[in-house]
Amino acid sequence: MSHRFTLQAVRAECIQEQALEWGKDEMRMLAFAVSRKGQFFSTGLRGIGSYGTSDVRTDDPFPMQLIEAVLEDDGLEVLLFVWLVEEDGGGVRQSFAGLENEFRSRFRSEVEQLAGLGFPRDCIPFTAFFKSALTFTPSLEEAGRSGRDDKVFAPFEIILDKPPQNLGFDAVSKEFLLIRAKNVGTYLLTFRFRYEPIPIIVT
Repeated sequence: MSHRFTLQAVRAECIQEQALEWGKDEMRMLAFAVSRKGQFFSTGLRGIGSYGTSDVRTDDPFPMQLIEAVLEDDGLEVLLFVWLVEEDGGGVRQSFAGLENEFRSRFRSEVEQLAGLGFPRDCIPFTAFFKSALTFTPSLEEAGRSGRDDKVFAPFEIILDKPPQNLGFDAVSKEFLLIRAKNVGTYLLTFRFRYEPIPIIVT
């Protein structure tokens, strides 16, 4: 039986806004993910709002749908990397199409290289993705500096897997928190992921 997998961002809180900044923080978010079977996902660069210290947002643009896909039972795990960006000059936004293509190309190249080395097939997607994500951050930071110094936060990574399920066919969901800080600015984001069984229809 396969499952419909969804990932949403549902809440953002500014614990402390950035130091030495005029006005509120203009926050954006981007994420890439891969399933155990090698399905690749990109959320695009998403605006998540303007924040000052203690601001909390649970409405527009939340809940924000980030990923929706059908996953097979033997590949329900999803490896996710998320970056926060405090936008000043918009260098990341202006460069994002190229950055996204760069990440995809790196991932494909790593997959081909690992396969050529005879790496265990089930381990290739996560290994290739992890290597691609680590080398992607410097490119993202360089794009940020090309404008008026967008602040790129350190990436957040997590492996998502289906929570325990009862004997029925009810969907199961779980929330997790992302907390990141840069230049004193500290942000807490809440995400929710969900697995909904897709019944096998016998005709």
